[in-house]
Amino acid sequence: MAFESSAETERFLCERLLDAAQPIAERFRALFSLRNLRGDGPRQALLQAARDPSNLLAHEAAFALGQMQDAEAIPALEGVLKDLSLHPIVRHEAAEALGAIGLEKSISLLKESLAADPAVEVQETCELALRRIEGQKNASGAESTTISPYLSVDPALPAKQGLSVEQLRYAFEDNSICVHRL
Repeated sequence: MAFESSAETERFLCERLLDAAQPIAERFRALFSLRNLRGDGPRQALLQAARDPSNLLAHEAAFALGQMQDAEAIPALEGVLKDLSLHPIVRHEAAEALGAIGLEKSISLLKESLAADPAVEVQETCELALRRIEGQKNASGAESTTISPYLSVDPALPAKQGLSVEQLRYAFEDNSICVHRL
């Protein structure tokens, strides 16, 4: 869901996000406000923030880009995922963002990173992103367009309806069961 804002508000938020002299809390407020906007300005500010020296801020900027599901962010997110000089948590979030955007053109890089990234957390996130993209591709129209009541895009498709708590507990405790196929 996108909200409207004035050009002045958008510019203020972009500047606030990218101003390293601002307290981190202010930068985060700007980041999460920009997440709800659309267009080149918010996208470019978030892409710049995805390479911020603060791994925490960079991670959240990549998260926000995935939540926006803006396909124009894909090339830059792919660059973040491939950049092994960046912290694994930032690369992990770029992979998750690519999965949230959900386009098949990201599959090749996600598979490559699954096999080659030295960080296990990045590999696991690539696996989740690939499953989400494949799941979306194979889901029926109604399933693939389900909108979260929380205005968020989950990294994995939800479990099937009707599973009992006991069935879910068993699946989560048994490492041989892939919980993403429930």
